[in-house]
Amino acid sequence: MKKIIGILLFCLLAAAPAHADSYTKPTWPNLVRTLVRFNALNLGDDRLLDEYAIITECDLYKNFYRDDFKWNEVRQAIRQSVKMNIATFPTDYGYVTQLQLGRYDFHENLYRFTDKTTIKNVNSVLIYKVEGSPCDGVEIKLIPVVFRGILDTPFYFEGLPLASKDAEALLKQMKDDNNTDHIVYTSFNLRVVYIEPLRKGKVNGEDQEYTQAGGDRRTARLDMQLDSIDFYEDPAMTKLIYHYQP
Repeated sequence: MKKIIGILLFCLLAAAPAHADSYTKPTWPNLVRTLVRFNALNLGDDRLLDEYAIITECDLYKNFYRDDFKWNEVRQAIRQSVKMNIATFPTDYGYVTQLQLGRYDFHENLYRFTDKTTIKNVNSVLIYKVEGSPCDGVEIKLIPVVFRGILDTPFYFEGLPLASKDAEALLKQMKDDNNTDHIVYTSFNLRVVYIEPLRKGKVNGEDQEYTQAGGDRRTARLDMQLDSIDFYEDPAMTKLIYHYQP
């Protein structure tokens, strides 16, 4: 039986998350792996390791958790897998949102965003917020459920710098695509530079969820830098309008 479990674990854990050249999509499993890569989450704690498994390896958890002896083997295998693959865990993310074009400024050659979507001195981005449970309703009590990126330098972005002929062509293309609201699909390309470790808290003498010093409950702060912003005219984000690099 031990040999069978070992083979199964090897098959399930050997395929580590690939770190692609493109920016990673924020998901709970990805962000938890990022916490581990930056030593912000201590998987030496069995309770944290179990929650890590629930989030990142749900099938393993469902198949083996009820058997203490099998689950002990799984814990060892997960720790070994993390040790082998931690260098592949993501460190950069593409935060995708929608902005809306307003009026074209002929004096500045700038296709301005609407007042509601103009980027004004932004230094904090809600990267991800967990909705529901990742593994058939199993409750997560310790690991953060909210991930917020804190930028080293605030940035301000009023609109797309386009020549009038390019702005007119974009407007025509949006009309042809039935994009009547003039939505621009935007990816903020962010890189993690530091994550303060999460430490065990106590309330009335009992262990509570892990938090960062001075942080909000169940929230992880990721210190990040803005690498670039890509603006696209289509939801699939294949038609680049403008690339901004600070």
